Amino acid sequence: MLTRSTFRKPKLERVPTVHTPVPAHLRRSASFARADGGSEAVEKESPIQHAGYMNVVRSLPCERCGHPPRSQFCHSDEGKGTGIKSDCRLGWPGCAQCHHDIGTARIYPKEQRRQIEAEYARRTRHKVESMGLWPKNLPRWSE
Repeated sequence: MLTRSTFRKPKLERVPTVHTPVPAHLRRSASFARADGGSEAVEKESPIQHAGYMNVVRSLPCERCGHPPRSQFCHSDEGKGTGIKSDCRLGWPGCAQCHHDIGTARIYPKEQRRQIEAEYARRTRHKVESMGLWPKNLPRWSE
């Protein structure tokens, strides 16, 4: 027989998160070794992550197999790094299987995978623009 506990769980207050841009002097940088033995800090790019664009992309069918939406937003591998996603305008819609096949399974060599992702991203940007769904506050991608 199950009985209810007399202990009550404390109610946690939800605090909204506020995202503020990181000042230039606090942005992450990468160190590259120089020939003379020293190292040089190089600022990493801050790729755009636009939630509105990513939601539009998720509403499209899988770019690889045509599986109907709701798709996953697949970030392109180009320009990615540890803890850094590529620019959202390089993303494409993918079903879970295609996202895994292209991004994780490594069934394509790196160069071929990058070519496939670049083509999928180009077609996705074209679809979003032709449907008139490109977000007003997102700069257009220049090919």
